[in-house]
Amino acid sequence: MARPRKPTAELELKGAFKKDPQRKRVDPKTSGPVGNPPPSLDMDIHATWYELAEQAPIDVLRSADRALLGIAATLLYKIRKTPLDKLEPAMIGQLLKCLSAMGMTPADRSKVHAPKEKAENKFAKFASKAAEARKPVH
Repeated sequence: MARPRKPTAELELKGAFKKDPQRKRVDPKTSGPVGNPPPSLDMDIHATWYELAEQAPIDVLRSADRALLGIAATLLYKIRKTPLDKLEPAMIGQLLKCLSAMGMTPADRSKVHAPKEKAENKFAKFASKAAEARKPVH
């Protein structure tokens, strides 16, 4: 099995991009927060969806992760409802894989980082409004 990629934040801390700045990775942008569970998901699983979304590292889950969160919520719900003697180890493995992909295991939590939002520059906002006000009206 191939060795997993090191997270960008870890490489940055180790100075890997100082030597080769062109190798720096950029996290892709997504359209917004994960939001509420989809209506197609069973109502019984909605509570598990919210539980997992709340336990995830802050600002890591985004709208692109909705399918993965839905799978994880369904698996966790089924595992909780299944008697221990009837529980399939494959279900636990699938759940752990989903949780790992979302940075929700102790080992994986240190590997994820949420994109930092740029702080609003109040002066730039004021300056752009002032420039708009000075434009001649035709």
